[in-house]
Formats: sequence, structure tokens, C-alpha cells
Amino acid sequence: MLKEIFRSVKKSFKVKRLTKEYLKHSITEQTSAFEALMSDRSDKRDLVLDEIVDTSFNEPNNQPVIKKFKLNKEKLKEIVRKLEFFGGAQYVAGHYISVSSILYPQTLEFIVYKDRKAEVEKMRMVLRIMDYFKNRETGNIVEIDYK
Repeated sequence: MLKEIFRSVKKSFKVKRLTKEYLKHSITEQTSAFEALMSDRSDKRDLVLDEIVDTSFNEPNNQPVIKKFKLNKEKLKEIVRKLEFFGGAQYVAGHYISVSSILYPQTLEFIVYKDRKAEVEKMRMVLRIMDYFKNRETGNIVEIDYK
């Protein structure tokens, strides 16, 4: 029990560090196209995203979700990008939604458990994840049988 708590605290610090680095190298609306071309922000951001994805992929609590839904690192990267596109590029209760969502099994499971074809469904998914973090929920969002 104590070992799990220590691992969780260590993970929390790592997530905060990675999120800060990820955002530091992001190209924002205020960044001009010229600045974006002349900088190596995109490359550094991709390296940090790789580390975020590795953390998610190697998280022991994520393993049942990763195996059940046959996720790989590329799929996890795509999830982050899609979440950002559909409104997850923001902080809620200390969590940058698009990054934190792949690092916890409850939110990762919720994202991949069904194919959401309509854009409105994808936006609702992001809103539900935002509520999950805002309300500091800890349980499952959906119930899935892993047998």
C-alpha cells in the first residue's frame, strides 16, 4: 500500500513536469508562423509527447486498458492530438486535459471504449473528462468487463 502511494506521488510530480515542458514547447496562437518555422519547438514538443506516451504506456494501472483495446504508442499520441482539437487543450483542477487523460486508466478507458463518430460526441467526451477532473472523481466513468 505504501509503495503504491509513493509511486502515485512520484507519477504526479512527473506528470506536472512533463505537462509544463509540453506546453512550453507548444506553438500557440500568439506564435507567428515565422517564429514557428525558425524554432525547434515542434521537435522538442514531440520529444516531450513521446515521454508522456511512454509514461502512459508503462503505467501498470493502464495495462488492462492497453491490452483490451490493443493500444500502442501511436494511438496514444493520436488520442492526445484529438483531445486537444476537441477542446482538451486546457487546464482543469490542475490537469491539462489532453495529457492527463491518457495517464489514468479511468479516463483512458472512457476515451477508447467506443468509437465516437460525430464531432458533438467527441466534444461531449471532452466535457465529461473535464468534469471528471474538476470534481476530483476517482472511480470508473464506464464499466467494462476485462475477462
